[in-house]
Amino acid sequence: MKKEEIHIEDIIRILFGQVPPVFFIELIIRAIVVYAMITITMKYLGKRVSAEVDRSKLAAISTTAASTGLVLLSPDRGLLPPVIALGVIVLIQWYVNRRNYYDYRFENRTEGKRSTLVADGVLQWKQMKKARVSKEQVFAQVRGTGVTHLGSVKRLYMEASGGFSILPDSQPAPGLPVIPDWDEDFLAELETWDKWKICGNCGNRQEQHETNCPVCDHTVWRYPVTGSIEKKQ
Repeated sequence: MKKEEIHIEDIIRILFGQVPPVFFIELIIRAIVVYAMITITMKYLGKRVSAEVDRSKLAAISTTAASTGLVLLSPDRGLLPPVIALGVIVLIQWYVNRRNYYDYRFENRTEGKRSTLVADGVLQWKQMKKARVSKEQVFAQVRGTGVTHLGSVKRLYMEASGGFSILPDSQPAPGLPVIPDWDEDFLAELETWDKWKICGNCGNRQEQHETNCPVCDHTVWRYPVTGSIEKKQ
């Protein structure tokens, strides 16, 4: 747009821009489609992408930014199109929040489900795969609470928002250490429990005559640790 075509008293241009009236109907469709595209993308990128804000709100924020960004810098863009887009986003968000309150299944589809990553000191590999969370990410969350092994963890949940919730076990048992393998000095200080073995991959307790772990099909078994520091003479 040429500078001589810009006039402050041109209210029609400021409000509507240089688009035909039928574009505003198209704009409503565009806002809905963009919102849906962002929501679906967030779902398949994994929960950690939306760890601070839930999926629907993140989609609303992204759609708002996309609809209002150009109007600030482009003189041929009117103010009314982003206002309409914002109105559509508010209505969608209102509907999603209201439907989530009454419909648990709808909430699971829009916001995602909670995943159990650790149950009774054992890594849940199927849930970890669905949530796209690695073993080291789980261990990092456990270490962040000051715990040295999985036997002290009753449950570790990955919430629908992408955050983690850890519930300690009131009666902790020996378990798989969450200390990195390269920290051999620290691992050597932990006291080992030699009355039974656990899977070296997920922490599941070995039963008699088991060669493959029934949880993760791993074949390496090891003695668990108690978490206490071994006193050296």
